[in-house]
Amino acid sequence: MRRLNVVASGKSAAERFEALIREHYEALYRAAYRFTRSVPESEDLVQEVCVRAFPRLNEIETLDQPRFWLMRVLYRLAVDASRRYERRNVESLEVVDSTLLAATDPGPAEQADAQSTREMLDRAWQRIDSDQRLLLALHDIEGYSLAELRAVTGLKEGTLKSRLHRARARLGKLLRRESRLGVPLGLGAVR
Repeated sequence: MRRLNVVASGKSAAERFEALIREHYEALYRAAYRFTRSVPESEDLVQEVCVRAFPRLNEIETLDQPRFWLMRVLYRLAVDASRRYERRNVESLEVVDSTLLAATDPGPAEQADAQSTREMLDRAWQRIDSDQRLLLALHDIEGYSLAELRAVTGLKEGTLKSRLHRARARLGKLLRRESRLGVPLGLGAVR
């Protein structure tokens, strides 16, 4: 037996959800990609956010800024996925797809330099702690303020500042060491 659902403002829950997600999808996907560095994993992460959000559609629609709620769910899912990944003790050798970062057609020398820099940055990025990667991606790359990060992570401002500082210092140390010595980070890396 089918039930007739009364829909607010003439739209079904699916239509309302689609409109909500459409507005925030790009930001969610960019953040997920920065966390995972993998297109399939980012898509899975955003899809999981959608799966968690749909049953709470009525609640989310009442929020002033639903993006923070969605980002908080994304953040927590990414942290959980990262912890599960680390427990399995598998290292990723993924490198950023150069076509995603190329804006113009540089010459061969510029391409080689850019590729070398991307590989060095990617190796350093993979060597920092996953929580540090998440915070740097949200704050330094995506541009979230400390107040917004507080809403997403649930951490205090002082804690966020110190963790961001440590993450930047660690990333900088790894990059300086590799560029100074010309040694890939996987060979005798510094902690």
